Amino acid sequence: MAEEVEARANQLISEVKDALEAEYGITEWTTSNEGGWFPEEGNGYGGTSLLTTYNSASYGAEIRIPVEQWDDVIDTVRTITQKYEISEERNETYIEEYPEWMRFGGFYRGTESFDIMVQDDTLNPEHATSDSDDELVTGVSLLYVITTISKGDRDEFIQRAAPYEGLRLPEATTSD
Repeated sequence: MAEEVEARANQLISEVKDALEAEYGITEWTTSNEGGWFPEEGNGYGGTSLLTTYNSASYGAEIRIPVEQWDDVIDTVRTITQKYEISEERNETYIEEYPEWMRFGGFYRGTESFDIMVQDDTLNPEHATSDSDDELVTGVSLLYVITTISKGDRDEFIQRAAPYEGLRLPEATTSD
């Protein structure tokens, strides 16, 4: 339920940061892209949605981690997300194009996900240093996202969905 999301997200992120500090010395996290709630505008079939999405802030730590430890860093996060039953793994194919300078770990359960990225953009052959570049160049970034429903909207959601239970989901008619 939406009412429990922020506490769960904060606890998970805190546990991940603590583990990464203890095992790899990753400290001094910065936050960007303030987190918050974002209502879904439509249900994909021309109607309104009762769902809402929570994105945590993006957390980043500038640190150069040896490439041979990147998979271990992601494994550390995997172990923690599994305790929260966020255990399915998502593969981001666009990142596979850059394995020499970036690793991605995406873990999910339904509409809940936790992402970690370890990178060293200086290893990217196309890396260009710029004084105006405010993106993470070397280090680790974390993000938690979930799409859920509030307790107050749950009964209406169940009522709206009941006539369609067990039916094959049709193709969406709108891009909302």
